[in-house]
Amino acid sequence: MKKYEIMFIIPSKYTEGEMDGIIKKVNSMLEESGAKLSDTHNLGKRRLAYPISDQRNGTYIITYFESEPAELAKMDQTIRLSGEVMRHIIIERDPHITQMPNLIEVEDRRSEENRERQSESTPVRAVPSKPVAKPESVNMQELDKKLDEILTEEVL
Repeated sequence: MKKYEIMFIIPSKYTEGEMDGIIKKVNSMLEESGAKLSDTHNLGKRRLAYPISDQRNGTYIITYFESEPAELAKMDQTIRLSGEVMRHIIIERDPHITQMPNLIEVEDRRSEENRERQSESTPVRAVPSKPVAKPESVNMQELDKKLDEILTEEVL
């Protein structure tokens, strides 16, 4: 058996109770296809990069499992036909990883590091722009005369 992970997005239109039911339903689909589940993480509600089925936000869920490679197509088809899951992806995990990181702690650490970087950076000062020279005022009659001269010249 190989180790895999599935990440799927549930639309934000569902309540917390309904989402728990959908997560259990997806996990049971995986188990029915012969997978051995090891861990499930709710990564929280996030803004989507583009609207999917008129939804702008979704809740990301990641589940780690072990399965035979021959069963993946069946799992993929079953989840694709589910109406509650907007998008999903199944990938093979790195075999050298023995312990899965706590993704919520990793996300908290990243956001904390970003806040520290922003506070350490010095504010950028706006450089005053140089005054732009006003163009010479041109008389419309002179401009028309010049245009007539250009248009009447013979082109070689």
